[in-house]
Amino acid sequence: MQTVFRIVSEPAGLIRLDQTPVYTYSQKQAEEANLAFDLAVRTFLRNWIDQGTISGFHADTDADAFIEQGALRSFFQHHEDALEQLLRNDAIARHLLRSVHEVYFQNDAYEPLLAQFERRIYNVAAHREHREVPFRYSPPSRQSDYGDTVDTSHLPADQVREDIGMYFGTRRSDTTALTILGDQLRREALAPASLPIHVVTEGYMDESLRAVRAATEQASLDDDDRLHIFIIQRRHAADDRHLGAALLVMNPQQPDRPCRLIFCDTLNPSGTPPWWDKFKHKVDVVFPAPANETPVSARLEDGSVNLQRLHDGVPVRHQDIDCAFYTASIGRALIQLAQAEPELILSGSIEAVREAMTARMPEYFDQPGQPKVPVAVREENIARRWDTGREALCRLLPAMITVPTRFIDFAAATAVSAELA
Repeated sequence: MQTVFRIVSEPAGLIRLDQTPVYTYSQKQAEEANLAFDLAVRTFLRNWIDQGTISGFHADTDADAFIEQGALRSFFQHHEDALEQLLRNDAIARHLLRSVHEVYFQNDAYEPLLAQFERRIYNVAAHREHREVPFRYSPPSRQSDYGDTVDTSHLPADQVREDIGMYFGTRRSDTTALTILGDQLRREALAPASLPIHVVTEGYMDESLRAVRAATEQASLDDDDRLHIFIIQRRHAADDRHLGAALLVMNPQQPDRPCRLIFCDTLNPSGTPPWWDKFKHKVDVVFPAPANETPVSARLEDGSVNLQRLHDGVPVRHQDIDCAFYTASIGRALIQLAQAEPELILSGSIEAVREAMTARMPEYFDQPGQPKVPVAVREENIARRWDTGREALCRLLPAMITVPTRFIDFAAATAVSAELA
């Protein structure tokens, strides 16, 4: 049975994450919009063919068949800026940049009902560097020659292997998505603060720790005697695709000894986070203590939150692969705390830090330390997946403002759609 996805938002002003208004975009509306979009793309491709840019092509005899099959992939092969050209077409841009309120999500897998050529655009674009639209494309192994997503229902049962790459709601965050989230954190850190705040999203977690130490050593060389706060959001390691967040308070006069070190996981915080020992080891490698002193990792504090659920017997389509969004929200909350309550970050108890941090995460917590029900968390992440794709598309259009995050003024985001209308 198909169900309509409910999302958390308001039509104007600041998005309020504490209420769920009725979401009414219907399957019929989505299907009509998709038909109009496919027609717009077909018209675009026919105009391209009519320009005579394809040597040896007989437009009078095989244009229709070519448009239905290989024309889109050929267009991408002929133009380095193919996706940008498509986005300059008003009808195409309006559809690709539509808000999550104009998307119909199908069944219990939260799968957006996409137009045929829309899905092809995402799939073909993903083969070009820096043109990925996060979460909206299928893995290359599930793409046909023309860019369609292979319908596994037509395959023999013994050839179908269900995994997270099959679904919009379970695909992992790619480099483009992580770059967008990192940039959002950097923008958050630009607000005035009494202490310098740095955002680190380079490399894996151990490389980020090295970057923190190197930056602190440079501050020492510059005779900077202020305490510096570093917020890390990064994958753990090449062999571990989970993301974590960390906060370090560093004194340039002691670049080898963090004043404070908090690690925030999103899994099993009621006990020992599964990555705890590995993280401690990486800390001691980057900040080695003399043999007769206590290891730096002994200072490690657990700021984990209980949000993510993985492999607990639920179907693959319901797996929670959203650690990128959880850790981005953690990072944003820690930045805000460092700006508003630096003394809490410097010397408050870890319990007080965690409570204040979760109070600044209303997208995931009803009250400090009290997560929302899993379905509400799931729906929030589905919306954030769609919004991340919108921002990736907007970044390809220099003349347009970047679609802001859902934590910023929503009116600016709707202005983008108004420009295209």
